[in-house]
Amino acid sequence: MTAPTLLGAWLLAVALVVGLFRRSLARLWREPVLRVPVLIVESDDWGAGPLAQAEALQRIGDVLQGHRDAAGRTAVMSLALVLAVPDGPAIARSGQYRAVALDSPCFAPIHEALREGVARGVFALQLHGMEHYWPPTLMASADPAVRAWLHQPVPATTEDLPSPLQSRWVDARTLPSRPLGAAEIAAAVAAEVQAYARIVGEPPRVVVPPTFVWTREVEQAWAAAGLRCVVTPGWRYPARGADGLPCGDEGPIINGERSGEIGYLVRTDYFEPVRGRGAAHALGVFERKTAEGRPCLLENHRDNFIVDAKTRDQALVELDALLAGVRQRRPDVRFMSTWELHTIVQRQDPDWLVAGTRERIGFVWERLRGQGRLWILLRLLGVAALGNAAIRLAARSPGGR
Repeated sequence: MTAPTLLGAWLLAVALVVGLFRRSLARLWREPVLRVPVLIVESDDWGAGPLAQAEALQRIGDVLQGHRDAAGRTAVMSLALVLAVPDGPAIARSGQYRAVALDSPCFAPIHEALREGVARGVFALQLHGMEHYWPPTLMASADPAVRAWLHQPVPATTEDLPSPLQSRWVDARTLPSRPLGAAEIAAAVAAEVQAYARIVGEPPRVVVPPTFVWTREVEQAWAAAGLRCVVTPGWRYPARGADGLPCGDEGPIINGERSGEIGYLVRTDYFEPVRGRGAAHALGVFERKTAEGRPCLLENHRDNFIVDAKTRDQALVELDALLAGVRQRRPDVRFMSTWELHTIVQRQDPDWLVAGTRERIGFVWERLRGQGRLWILLRLLGVAALGNAAIRLAARSPGGR
């Protein structure tokens, strides 16, 4: 075959790959590019629950306060709050669902630790849910273990429930789960937003759906109630399947994407020392996301800090190592809350986001490396090698990255 024929065949193959993956490529380019590294640790399930949370929150706050970013800002953790747990004795007496809210006297130490952390600038609060389950689902359960969990003395620990029953926005009494009615959703959202405003002192703006199972109808109710940011894993899961796992993938979702009044942010990976994903793992994720011009949003849960003293202390050591590590590797790192990042992305703030094509291209190229089949095809076609050479050349030119 002649050289022009080979070149034409190669160009056709490249065009076919680009056409096949055009939507993925468009998302990579459309997603905002940050000028500086951003680290956010998001921790879920705090609030109504075991009283061991109070000491854990104080200790976490002490670690966070020991680290400051390039602007002198104290490290901050975004905490997703659960506002109520079952009132077991009342349920056992009446046969009707009753709840104990986070502002009840029995939770005063936790409530105070949260308020103190906000005042110190180390905690940013956001909504998880009124409960970490759908109450009618639990009340309808014939499982003796679930009935015992509902009737136990306050406070119950929601992590002890079967995983499908920890989802709030579907009815998982049978699997596959069934969707909730629009009126049920609207009433539940209104109640939890009102409770959050009463307990925290201001209405919620950010919501983290429990177990990341929620629907567009729930989003519409959140928007109507004044919420503006939904934290996602990059997909929306509207149901629990026959196997009990989240299913019905809707997405992918990228940082900065919008649906009406709702804007989305995407969690990057995990910081879960109790599950073997400690500082070393999180630092590797941070470096990759920084190279991609993406924020590093790390998912975390309270069970890293409240199971027992040994587990808590080790998690605190890992948290300290993570914050020290990001500061050492990238002295220009910035700490902020989830809501602050949402505001930057939605406003397209030029002080924080890169706009020019030449400035963005290197970051977007790094994103391509994580695209699985697309990157494999680009390597097989030699496009990856050509792109790498072009990026290195551009970086050496005046004003290059």
